[in-house]
Amino acid sequence: MPSLQDLGHAIARHPNPVKMIFLGFDLWLEVLGSGKVKTTLFKKGGLPTTEEEPIKTAKVPLMAVGEHMVVSVDITLPPDGFRLAP
Repeated sequence: MPSLQDLGHAIARHPNPVKMIFLGFDLWLEVLGSGKVKTTLFKKGGLPTTEEEPIKTAKVPLMAVGEHMVVSVDITLPPDGFRLAP
């Protein structure tokens, strides 16, 4: 059964920078409760916003960990499964 520690090791070993983390429901709940998830604002093109963005720029809040790795639940995965995307 994969754990938060297994997820962290997989992210560290991934050959490309991880930008998206798909989690099974139980692991998603565990990640949300870890205290490591924060809301990050993204703009068109999937880019994180900066302080210098004009006020009229559309900004979408997404759950993220680390350096802007978006966290999403994927109910097609096993409850403790995960998939990483560059």
